[in-house]
Amino acid sequence: MRLNIAHKIFSIAIIALILMVITAALSLRLTARISDELDFVAAKQLPLSDTIGRINVQILEQGVLLQQLFALPEETPAMVARIKDLGTKVNRDFEKVRTLFKEEEASEFAPPTIFELHRSLDRVEQEFRTFEKHSFELLELRESGKNSRFLELLPHLNKQQNTIDDELNALRSHVEAVVEESVQRADSDEKFLLWFHLILTGLSAVLGLGIAAVVTKALVRNVRNLVRGAEDVEAGDLDVEVPVITDDEVGRLTASFNDMVGGLRMKERIKDTFGKYMDPRIVTALLEKPEMTRLGGDRREMTVMFIDLQGYTSISEKLAPDDLVRMLNHFLGQMADAIAANHGVVNDFLGDAVMAYWGPPFTSAEEQAELACKAALAARENFKLFTQQVSAELGEKAADLELEMRVGVSSGEVVAGNIGSSVTRKYSVIGDPVNLGARLEGANKNYGTRIILSERTRVLAGDAFHARELDLIRVKGKDEPTRIFELLATKPDSDLFASGLAAYRAQDWAAAEHIFNECQAASPDDPVPSAFLSRIPHLKADPPGPGWDGVWEFQTK
Repeated sequence: MRLNIAHKIFSIAIIALILMVITAALSLRLTARISDELDFVAAKQLPLSDTIGRINVQILEQGVLLQQLFALPEETPAMVARIKDLGTKVNRDFEKVRTLFKEEEASEFAPPTIFELHRSLDRVEQEFRTFEKHSFELLELRESGKNSRFLELLPHLNKQQNTIDDELNALRSHVEAVVEESVQRADSDEKFLLWFHLILTGLSAVLGLGIAAVVTKALVRNVRNLVRGAEDVEAGDLDVEVPVITDDEVGRLTASFNDMVGGLRMKERIKDTFGKYMDPRIVTALLEKPEMTRLGGDRREMTVMFIDLQGYTSISEKLAPDDLVRMLNHFLGQMADAIAANHGVVNDFLGDAVMAYWGPPFTSAEEQAELACKAALAARENFKLFTQQVSAELGEKAADLELEMRVGVSSGEVVAGNIGSSVTRKYSVIGDPVNLGARLEGANKNYGTRIILSERTRVLAGDAFHARELDLIRVKGKDEPTRIFELLATKPDSDLFASGLAAYRAQDWAAAEHIFNECQAASPDDPVPSAFLSRIPHLKADPPGPGWDGVWEFQTK
């Protein structure tokens, strides 16, 4: 049977009440016994002692009157009447004593010597009857003038009176001893009652408090275990398991808590396991929002990034497969770290490339482009660490490798959601901005740049970053031209390139060629002016015509 907390508390109250009732009942019983014993002493033994004493006094008084009568014969009528009256009272008191003895015999408090007292009373009464008979015989002898016989019997009267007196004193002493014994017994019972009451009350208190302490300790220990478990879970420890000590509400709550933590632990393990295959935030969203598992998606503006390891094909020809895999893992790891550090979602590893995106519900719409630009710059810094790792692991093999990377970033409206079939699906993004991002990554090789942004990304990122307009291009597969920008780590030294770009679009080939040459002379490491200088001879030979908008069309991906 399960005992809930209410049952336990009620049980403690019932036990305490039972102990109190037992204590009170036993106390009342002992008190009633003491009261009955004292009533027995007051109603039986004390009157018995008083009556025996009165008999003794009356017999003594009879003896004195007889002595006076013998000495003063002229008082004979009055004294004889008095002696007879005393005899009547003595007889009445003997009857009273017998009645008290009979009542004592019926009482549970009767002393063991009650029958001996009864026999003593019989002897005293018999002696009194003899004494009384002898007294009246002496009176008759005195009245008849038989003085010789009178004088002969008189000493026996005194002897009989002394015998009666001794018997009565002994009987009275015996009764008083019984009274004293009863009083002492009552006093002893009273002391026992006091100690019994104290001990039983103390025992009741100890038992009640002990049971309450045990129940309370178990309850408090359960609650404290739950509190510690909750604190551990709050601190991130999902391996905690609170022991179930009792089978009450707190015990069931503890079991439910363990089940809850077990569920969280399972979810965390799922997130940890699948987080190595997809972004943990996607795993969390799929676990917490089952509606996200449906096929299909929602339209929203997002920012997409493609990162590619330049010259992967030639690199793979120079390295052994295991060296190539280690190098590729280092590259992808450094790129993923840069993306994760700026709250991006790695969508996929495409061989030597990485696809990532930013936007709701993983980042806010306002900060998506800014975070993507930060991730692109961070990827450039992490690429330096990657080259150091490759040099450290491959040694001389790394000397012949031409390691470089390219990044394309595009923003626009995409469809974000689950793509695939009922058997296999993936949370991803699709749309023109995705394709454009891939094209921009590839466009870097035409300009010798490392990071190219779409116009929409540049607008969304704002002025927090340094960028220069590169060109107006039409990528393969798109009719609309796209204005592209190069993301720079530092601000350009001058606007000379922008002037050259304006002359180029105005088909002022001589001015454009002159300005681009100046740019190249001012910044020999800048590859972009060379890209335009290589175009100008072809445009001079085959002019685009007066309606040309400055768009450069790429015929390849």
